[in-house]
Amino acid sequence: MAKRQWWRWLVGSVAAGALLYFAGGTWAVHQLIVALLQVERVLPADPPATDTKALGFHGDPLAAFGLGFEDVEIATPLGPAPAWLIPAAGEARRTWAIYVHGIGGRREDGYRYLPILHEAGFPLLMITYRNDDGAPMTADGLHGYGVSEWPDLEAAVDFAKGLGATDVLLVGDSMGGAITGQFLAQSDRAVSVSAVILDSPALDFGERVTFALGKAGFAFAPVLTALAQQTVGLQRGLAIAEAVAIDQLAAFAWPVLLIHGTGDQVIPVSTGDRLLARRVGITTMLRTGADHLRTSADHPALFDATLRTFLDSLKTEAPR
Repeated sequence: MAKRQWWRWLVGSVAAGALLYFAGGTWAVHQLIVALLQVERVLPADPPATDTKALGFHGDPLAAFGLGFEDVEIATPLGPAPAWLIPAAGEARRTWAIYVHGIGGRREDGYRYLPILHEAGFPLLMITYRNDDGAPMTADGLHGYGVSEWPDLEAAVDFAKGLGATDVLLVGDSMGGAITGQFLAQSDRAVSVSAVILDSPALDFGERVTFALGKAGFAFAPVLTALAQQTVGLQRGLAIAEAVAIDQLAAFAWPVLLIHGTGDQVIPVSTGDRLLARRVGITTMLRTGADHLRTSADHPALFDATLRTFLDSLKTEAPR
């Protein structure tokens, strides 16, 4: 009799401990997710970056490269959002490029691509989107990893096509890749996309959270992530569990350039690997040992050569 009571006590204690762990862990991961999504204003680096292609450089295309540009506004669903329109060098292609920066980033982060896109004949639209400086703020003050931002990219595509673009090349960094993926999944304007470039793409927010939890030593990290995503959705009204865009980009029929370093400490390289394994269309992979968005800084010649080769392979007209 005493032995049975001891086993009941042990099983009950383990069950209670597990319940406390998952309840407490879910609360902690909930707080982590909210912190990751919280909008924070990006302040200029001190001292400011002087390398025009470095993340953190601030300055317009004229100041950075001596390139003429036009300040334009994109009519997003929440209101006007500023953008830069940089004409192509020489005869312009009818394909326009649209650059979408990552979380906590700025338009200037796209300067890694600007000179080569410019020389290759692509008019370039460098956009802002909701919660950026100068763009409309959301009521909840949260980023959505593409779930809430994709309509702003849709508005940018409409803007480009309204000025004569036949199709668009989308360039997405980090969360910009997530926005690109959600746009492809949700928008009927996705048929206008003829190619995609992704660097360190955040195509699965849950995997990004699980990766962080694993580094911190949490047990059952995928379970805690799934539970916390649901509680964030219930409390904040943001369907962050839907911030997964690997299938949409895997099924995208046109060329993709995927850049992702094995040393990425923000977005696990497994995200890029999953996309690469599922891709059915033409895919160019640039794999280095770089950290998040650092391939261009660590391997500039390789980055530039890969980008040039990819752009040269694209047709000058829409593939439809």
